[in-house]
Amino acid sequence: MTVTSIGILSAYMEVLHAQDLQSRLVDEIENSDYALEVLRAGYGEAENAGCGLCVTLFYEGGGTVSASSAAQIPESTEGVEMARVDLTFPFRVIPLGIQTEHTFTGYAR
Repeated sequence: MTVTSIGILSAYMEVLHAQDLQSRLVDEIENSDYALEVLRAGYGEAENAGCGLCVTLFYEGGGTVSASSAAQIPESTEGVEMARVDLTFPFRVIPLGIQTEHTFTGYAR
């Protein structure tokens, strides 16, 4: 019983950490007006946290670019009016044998 409770608490803490990271990334992207350095740095933060990051940039006029790594970020973010930030993180409750991935999605406008 104790081991199961610790496993559930650990999973809950992972979810909170991922949610905090995703919210912080959205705020940083929004506040920087889609600065390239901030976008690229977000991938490093996500990787250090054991998460995956995909940023989709929405341009004026309807174009989109999705980047699942820093190398895929375009050379310019001029004309970007919104970004979707998808943070994928592992969800594990080891004592119950649960191991999946979940994604938090947020929008920087």
